Amino acid sequence: MATVRFSKELIDRIGKNARDKMAPAVTKAEETKPDNSWGQRIYDTLFLEVKPIISQVPAGWLKTVDRMDIEKVGGVRCDMRFTFNPPVPWPNTFPASDIATKDRGWSDGIILKDQLVWDEFRAEVVAYNQRVAAAQQRQAEFVQMVYKVCNAYSTLAPALKAWPALWELVPDDVKDKHREIKERDKKEVVLDVDLGKLTALSTAAKFGL
Repeated sequence: MATVRFSKELIDRIGKNARDKMAPAVTKAEETKPDNSWGQRIYDTLFLEVKPIISQVPAGWLKTVDRMDIEKVGGVRCDMRFTFNPPVPWPNTFPASDIATKDRGWSDGIILKDQLVWDEFRAEVVAYNQRVAAAQQRQAEFVQMVYKVCNAYSTLAPALKAWPALWELVPDDVKDKHREIKERDKKEVVLDVDLGKLTALSTAAKFGL
């Protein structure tokens, strides 16, 4: 039987592989955020009243930005960046209103207030946050369970016997060590005995022969 002992380092490496195994699902969920078209829709809503005036100002007379950060919408954490191509006019000081205000912190992010006009966007953000949270929860649960399996045993072999899929998470160098030990054990145990004859002799002895 191979003897590869679980050290804290080995368990942590297996734990990292477990996190990495679940990472694509988290990334996939993160890629489902509301698409960039929302940036223009939010911009148009924020500056609905002044857009006709802005459109009359010659190019170069106004500050422009190529992105907009939304921190929250209707009290829901958002943290989303939307880009503009081409850049759009932007006020030097963001005007607070009934539907939005600038984040009072260090960032230039915008907080969309809890208003009916943002309900559709808020619903998309809520659904997105739930998808990401669910994927992160599955990842955390998977890693926690892997740690429990590893911590339940002092060596690798019985853990593999209990949960064969653990092998996929074992680092390659440890797999090589596991295999090498098995091969060395087999080579060291060399019996210069005819086992068939040994069995025959044992059987005959029962009959006094």
